[in-house]
Amino acid sequence: MVRPAKRTIFLTLFACIAFSTAEAAEWQLVEDSSTVRFIGVQEGSAFRARFENFSAMIDFDPGNPTAGKIIGVVKMDSAVSGDAERDATLLEEDWFNPENYPESRFESESIEQLDDGTFAAHGQLTIIGVSQPVTMAFEFEVAEMTARFTGSFDIKRLDFGVGWDATNWIDDEVGVQINLDLQK
Repeated sequence: MVRPAKRTIFLTLFACIAFSTAEAAEWQLVEDSSTVRFIGVQEGSAFRARFENFSAMIDFDPGNPTAGKIIGVVKMDSAVSGDAERDATLLEEDWFNPENYPESRFESESIEQLDDGTFAAHGQLTIIGVSQPVTMAFEFEVAEMTARFTGSFDIKRLDFGVGWDATNWIDDEVGVQINLDLQK
């Protein structure tokens, strides 16, 4: 039988440990130095584009990856590629359709550590109202009160109903790269 004084000490200690563990995993996005990019191929030439408006909720501790949670949201109307004609096309109804689907969202369902020390976040990616399973490979480097999240995944845009079927004009496969600076 645990005496009341010992139980109080045990509960207080447990609460302190639980609170410090939960607090240690929550990270805030440093927007100015973070990027979300995508790479496509148009008429045989690769192009890079980025989303200028995005957010991320990262609740992650590399020492306990299975307890982590990652949510990323991009504003679809913030895509820029450096080509005005391509950028205008991306905003059309057949492509990103931001009038009806203003955001794209990735939400992890589970996170695991891989044998090489990197991580994999398995989750759902939703683009223009279509959700598909995606696995994002990522690295997570912590330096005291800051961290660096570097992740990537590939998708087939037609699985999400994005764009025209003419894959000889725009390839189906699109790479996504996420580089986030985080702080506590």
